[in-house]
Amino acid sequence: SALMEVMFVLLLYMNDNLKEWMGHWENPSTGQWVEMGMSGCLSMKRTLKRNGWKDTASGKTRFTCEKRTVELKTNKEGNIVVAKVL
Repeated sequence: SALMEVMFVLLLYMNDNLKEWMGHWENPSTGQWVEMGMSGCLSMKRTLKRNGWKDTASGKTRFTCEKRTVELKTNKEGNIVVAKVL
């Protein structure tokens, strides 16, 4: 059975369609795989901008942090990841 949770996720929209998402990351200070939360999501978004990402002026291609209901799964490395944004 799928595990559902409400959490902050970093979402990539292209042409207003949800293409990719991320809800967990490796904590830079501890090396642990953890839920990003709002602060982690905003931090990742800032990192993407520093590395050259630009949202399009029209907003059709953009990264956004949103609190969403997601379906979780365990990936092949044994880490919990967001399988689907509902």
